[in-house]
Amino acid sequence: MSYADNRKIWEEAYQELLKFGSDGVLQNEILEAKEVFFSKLGRAHEMREELFEVASQSFLEWYLFEYPTRLFTKTPAVVFLSLGLGSTGKNEILERSLFNHWSIYEIIAIKSDRLILKDLLLGHKRVALKELDAPEFRGWKIKEGQIFQARLFPLAGAAESKEEIYFFTHRWLHPDPEDQMLMSVCKKRQPKWSLHKDLLLSSFEAAVRSYGIQSQIKASGSRNWLYQDLQKRYVS
Repeated sequence: MSYADNRKIWEEAYQELLKFGSDGVLQNEILEAKEVFFSKLGRAHEMREELFEVASQSFLEWYLFEYPTRLFTKTPAVVFLSLGLGSTGKNEILERSLFNHWSIYEIIAIKSDRLILKDLLLGHKRVALKELDAPEFRGWKIKEGQIFQARLFPLAGAAESKEEIYFFTHRWLHPDPEDQMLMSVCKKRQPKWSLHKDLLLSSFEAAVRSYGIQSQIKASGSRNWLYQDLQKRYVS
């Protein structure tokens, strides 16, 4: 199955889930979740239209797969699947997407059509499809050792193969000068499973807000204080 076919199947399943998560009894839930998610970002994500679009993608994926709704005390994705909504074939890929693959990744090898990644919070190796024509790869100068944050989704046809292959809809690159610090933070927090989600929200905030202070950091020659705060919070 081609990447385009895989992506189409996933996109159709995702849109069914999104419709459920934003309509009817969950209409107010998504608005409340949006306030929670964007409360710390200020106006940094509105600097450029494309940043706002990517931040919005991050929010929707977080809401659907991470946010426990007040009404059901479960995420919209879990509720959707528990109620048996959606078609059987598409629900299978959503079920495989329930596992938490939102994490911070290091690129440890670059192949012709694959990225070999290390999940810095879980320590696992992941293989992600590299499709340079896809939106998430455009304008990205991929290098070994880069650290980025994303949610990985399994390809629809990957269950038939021995190796699970993933893709991501977008990614947030963390600044190169902060790589060693992030690796240190992730290593220290690996055993603390219950705090991973809190760390991921904080590191996401630092990545997004960094776009708004790049010129200040360059002019002052100082370290990125957003990541300094992150280090103090999660290493101490």
